[in-house]
Amino acid sequence: MSWYNLDVVATSKKIVSIVDCEIDITELFHYAISTSIQGVSVITFNDPVIALEHFKDNNKNYALVISDLRMPKLNGLELLKKIKQINPSVRTILISAYEIDDDPLFQNYMKQGIINLFVKKPIGLPELCQEVSNQVQDYQSA
Repeated sequence: MSWYNLDVVATSKKIVSIVDCEIDITELFHYAISTSIQGVSVITFNDPVIALEHFKDNNKNYALVISDLRMPKLNGLELLKKIKQINPSVRTILISAYEIDDDPLFQNYMKQGIINLFVKKPIGLPELCQEVSNQVQDYQSA
């Protein structure tokens, strides 16, 4: 079963999407971002394939996609690559508790701008909200 929270109504708000197979992480991040950052609609997905389908259908409304690295069916690197192929102006954050700094594919994606920011778990909620705010501002000023 794939759970996601879709609280986007017909609005001019840009979408910030959180994709993580752990429901508690998506719920926590959703609460923190939606209560701290005005002017965005926060959507969470626990299945990266469903997240990608939603993105394909609504990509012009997205400002930011936050994805965990390790997920079943589609890992975070490949998810963010597919997202940038559809809409290169969308900002992306990859999060992980794993060390990937030496991974050549990760390094390549960082250089190419497929990943705009890497965040190591655990991250404090104030820091997460600040990084999300920065990425949304970068999207809006581009």
